[in-house]
Amino acid sequence: MKTATTDSGSQCVDVLIIGAGLSGIGGACHLRRNCPDRSFMILESREASGGTWDLFRYPGIRSDSDMYTFGYGFKPWNDKSSIADGHKILR
Repeated sequence: MKTATTDSGSQCVDVLIIGAGLSGIGGACHLRRNCPDRSFMILESREASGGTWDLFRYPGIRSDSDMYTFGYGFKPWNDKSSIADGHKILR
């Protein structure tokens, strides 16, 4: 990934992604595949990636969307249950 450095030492990128949750990671994958000439950086304030599915771990947390259509096209949902528990989504 190409980045430019300014006189002040700051890095410049074409796209800045805020958050390493499912959307941020998915966006980065699509950028890399569809816009390989664009540089990007993902900023995450937490030590772990995974967004909602890592942050919230209360009993019973699960998706309210069908994971077969909600999931990534580049990493299809292979579990037999279409409405998934949070730990399965994070995995």
